[in-house]
Amino acid sequence: MPHPSNPTLAYLYRRFLARQLLKKIPAGKFLEIGVGSGRFYEELEKRGFSGLCLDLNPDLICRHRSGRKATQDLIEFRPLDFFALQGEFDLVLAFEVLEHYQEDDICLRKWESLLKPKGTLIFSVPAHMRQWTCNDARAGHARRYEKEELRRKLATTSFQTEVIWCYGFPILNWTYPLSSQVFKNKSESREQIQRRCPALPQSIQPSISLSATLGSWDCHGTQAYPADFEKTSQSGARRFPGLLSWALQEWLWFPFLQLQRPFLKGDQGIGFIVKCRKD
Repeated sequence: MPHPSNPTLAYLYRRFLARQLLKKIPAGKFLEIGVGSGRFYEELEKRGFSGLCLDLNPDLICRHRSGRKATQDLIEFRPLDFFALQGEFDLVLAFEVLEHYQEDDICLRKWESLLKPKGTLIFSVPAHMRQWTCNDARAGHARRYEKEELRRKLATTSFQTEVIWCYGFPILNWTYPLSSQVFKNKSESREQIQRRCPALPQSIQPSISLSATLGSWDCHGTQAYPADFEKTSQSGARRFPGLLSWALQEWLWFPFLQLQRPFLKGDQGIGFIVKCRKD
């Protein structure tokens, strides 16, 4: 079964910036929510982190597991909703997750509960409702965000916002609308997923010692759900045609990744990447 590949040009941009945000964060235990087809956990592993990657799509979890060597046991993969998790981590990452939930404030409070005091949250969301395309509808998004909206919602938590970058300008502003025509995201039913990826072995034991345990989390009796579960569970399983997939290599785009730097503190890009610290 092929290992997931870096899925989109926007992913390359986010990964490039997330590396910058990781600087000065000491190695510890991480949680990545919605790992999708990306492999950012490899960056964390190189920096000495251990942790847990979650996704609602069991097919993607199966692929990540099958792509790992037996000796690579510092990271665990689970097909799990993050609301079913309890525990505390040093670092929580959630790239392109929050926009899938109507009750995004409940998600933020849950992420807050999963962090140790002084822990770090790094997340990304799509920017500006004026940039809504069929990609958003296809992925099951409930919204795109404005910078002040993010600041306002984070202000209701104990998070101290350290960075809000608006990434992608100018290149992604040109390529993102085109991607809705070039990219064909064929959603699969749960039955199709199960046929391609048989039930994940129940005998697999956790490969790392985590204080996090499964349980039901209750924020005043409330849990948030994706606006569209089927689309959300498939949104990380994007595949491009062969040549286009080959072209999505970071070294080819490095000059353009650097080009966005002067614009990060502005509000012209196609997405936000945020770094917060829990008080």
